[in-house]
Amino acid sequence: MKKVVIMRGIPGSGKDSYIQKRFGGLESVLVCSADDFFARSGEYCFDPSRLGEAHAMCFRAFLEALVGGYGVIVVSNTNIRRWEYANYIAVAELMGYGVEIVEMQVETIEQAGLCANRNVHGVPVDVVLRMALEFEKDSRATKVKIFSDSGKAGAIYPCNDEG
Repeated sequence: MKKVVIMRGIPGSGKDSYIQKRFGGLESVLVCSADDFFARSGEYCFDPSRLGEAHAMCFRAFLEALVGGYGVIVVSNTNIRRWEYANYIAVAELMGYGVEIVEMQVETIEQAGLCANRNVHGVPVDVVLRMALEFEKDSRATKVKIFSDSGKAGAIYPCNDEG
């Protein structure tokens, strides 16, 4: 069955690492991300005034992937609020795709701070912390633990222990 995977998580929570670990090397997988809009010549040049354009480009790439019949399409954005990915789900289901939502678990403000410090796009700590506080959990999502049970940074990469 064809599948759309919606990734959710604050900057630095390990969305890209999870995607690489789970789907790396598979040719039938396409990843759509607003971040792609800001990547130029191997450098990331974020411009908040163009965020709307970035998300429009991401959705357009997603629609093209659906029409192109990709086996797995991964949408990797922060998706802090459920409405931010609702259209992806609706269109995917209309096109006959199954949908999986994957949520990178950040359970404490300390963990959010660690994510802020390791995010590769230079999102300021205060913005990452605000996003963590505003994050709307989705009961349908598969939860991916990115920290050890002790909450320490030693197990900072996504693991197979989902639940």
